[in-house]
Amino acid sequence: MREIRHCPICAGTDRDLVYPGTLDTSNIVGARTNPYCSHYQINRCRGCGLIFSSPIFEDADIAALYEKAPHGNVESGEEGNVKSTMRLYYELARPHLLQRDRLLDVGCDIGLMLEFARQDGFRELYGLEPNPIAREKAQAIPRAVVSERFYEEQEFPASSFDLITFIHVVDHLIDPSKAVERAFMHAKPGGLVVAVVHNVESMLARMTGERFPPFNLYHHYFFSERTLAALFESRGFETVSVGSTKNCYSLGFFARRAPGIPARLRFAIASGLDRVGIGGLPLTIPVGNIGIVARRPS
Repeated sequence: MREIRHCPICAGTDRDLVYPGTLDTSNIVGARTNPYCSHYQINRCRGCGLIFSSPIFEDADIAALYEKAPHGNVESGEEGNVKSTMRLYYELARPHLLQRDRLLDVGCDIGLMLEFARQDGFRELYGLEPNPIAREKAQAIPRAVVSERFYEEQEFPASSFDLITFIHVVDHLIDPSKAVERAFMHAKPGGLVVAVVHNVESMLARMTGERFPPFNLYHHYFFSERTLAALFESRGFETVSVGSTKNCYSLGFFARRAPGIPARLRFAIASGLDRVGIGGLPLTIPVGNIGIVARRPS
């Protein structure tokens, strides 16, 4: 296990305990550990208020969680709804784009953001995706160049990209400050970065407390609108916008994922919705995520 000693926003070292860890560190089995069944110790930075996990797995064990995952992030039957959600994320940046030459999608999953950028006129498409199942689908998108590497390992020329996207990525990183610094270097002057993360100050987070679904082994940082903007501004970006985002999922999906309800009851409700023919009804609502559009100054 490794300690996160310095806050990525303010570099402070003082922190308060929010929740003790629930991970049994005496029985860690790397990639076979279920990332959703426990969480690390949750802390709050005394300097800026950032919520973060520490200690966390070593780098190799973190990488294994993604590389050995038996599936991608898109649940069967939800492809159309996830596509609608990703379109909403792309639209955060679209009105502010100065050019459409090159896009980089960090953690591109099955490539939906790459496809929307292609349809919107981007000439060159680059994606990074460590999960082989998702990466294979992304590589099928015309003109997309998709690598298995993590962003920290991949080299790009400076001032290359008109748009860099981190969709549910920044909160998974070991050191998001380094990723944001690299994004500043790789974005063109006037270029944009879009990042979407879970909102640790959302109504969902307040209602669920320690049961907040993002408190798991995939997530190392938990941002609010204020701390997300502070992260990017501390590395030279200007905030164009920051605020709540919407997700599109089926009514049945929301029933199956409802926090704080026993699994048997959740699936019974979802089955009932399917029986009356409304389980697949799509809903587009804010569910506790936030997005930032940040610009590298010209």
